[in-house]
Amino acid sequence: MMANHSDRRGFTLIEVTLAGAIVAVLAGALFAAMRTATLSASHATASVIPARQAELALDFVRQDLQNAQAPGGLFAGNFEGYSSAPFDDLQFYGTSNGPQHPDSNGEIKQIEITAYTPAGSNTPCLVRRVMRNLTAQTPPNPDEEILCRNVAGFSLQYFNGSTWATTWDSTQQDSTIPAAVQITLQLNNPATKGGAGGSRTYERIITLSCSTAAQDPTVNTGIGGLP
Repeated sequence: MMANHSDRRGFTLIEVTLAGAIVAVLAGALFAAMRTATLSASHATASVIPARQAELALDFVRQDLQNAQAPGGLFAGNFEGYSSAPFDDLQFYGTSNGPQHPDSNGEIKQIEITAYTPAGSNTPCLVRRVMRNLTAQTPPNPDEEILCRNVAGFSLQYFNGSTWATTWDSTQQDSTIPAAVQITLQLNNPATKGGAGGSRTYERIITLSCSTAAQDPTVNTGIGGLP
């Protein structure tokens, strides 16, 4: 027996409209959830990247300072820290690693840590300059490494065993280096969609192993409070 085509029933206009409205609401909710997740991931990445950059940069500076040499002779010159907002400058001699050269790869190197805006960059960078050839009659240009970018501030303080100072000149400190150096690094966070960039400050105190004050607790009355 053949089915009666008149018994078949299609969707009414109201049903089609209602189904379309439900699909639109679900799609809108899914889009909003995906957008929220994307913005959250973007904000999380924007906050983590500067922190990671700061940690890596401070680790480089820590290694340099912990290998700093006390002044003494041609291959271990002065330890000099200058205060000049917003970027301080530190120059000293040490045995930490530096870029290799075809010749004159001395173990002791002249190292400079400072911040400025290099050519071709639109943002200040924390830089490390290393000179390995200390015997040349004409000092060569140092090798320069960028430790991190988006630097808003870089300042240093020096601990002499009892007090902190904003500058250090070993020629005025009996040819000694400080017991510790406090580094304050401020980085600008990149702006993200839906959020302001802002900035964050990172601090670290580093003890210097070749400092006579750092080695003598009777001289360095604050050594117990240093990490």
